[in-house]
Amino acid sequence: MSLFRNQSIALRNQNPITSWQNEMNNLFDRFGRDMGTLDVDLTDFSPRVEIKEKDKHYTVSAEVPGIKESDINVTLKDNNLILEGERKSESKKEEEGYFSSEFSYGSFYRSIPLDEEVNPDTVKASYKDGILTVELDKVKATPQKTIKIPILKS
Repeated sequence: MSLFRNQSIALRNQNPITSWQNEMNNLFDRFGRDMGTLDVDLTDFSPRVEIKEKDKHYTVSAEVPGIKESDINVTLKDNNLILEGERKSESKKEEEGYFSSEFSYGSFYRSIPLDEEVNPDTVKASYKDGILTVELDKVKATPQKTIKIPILKS
């Protein structure tokens, strides 16, 4: 009982979404331990993303280990950065003994809304050591001017 009490105290200090996600992860972990294996088809996964915003640009990094660069698509549409791709599984069959895998295979799709307009001509993407990094330069917003429109006499 004290284990759950300590977890709930720690979770209270997190934001509600992170807290809920941690509770769900713990539930699945306990379920997998109690049942011996977690025999659930997890065909889709969602890479974790880190977004850094500075005065003049965004840097978006996504964890996509085990995916070939050619299996990743990066697009910019309606001021949303879209990351999509597929991690292809290798077919293995274990005849003798026990086989367990917690690897996730399948496709992913992430759409990341950007608060400010970006220059589509300067977007750069790179991929190294399982990390996809996208650099986006912000476009200076032109302040809207208030102008007086004269009414012509007819």
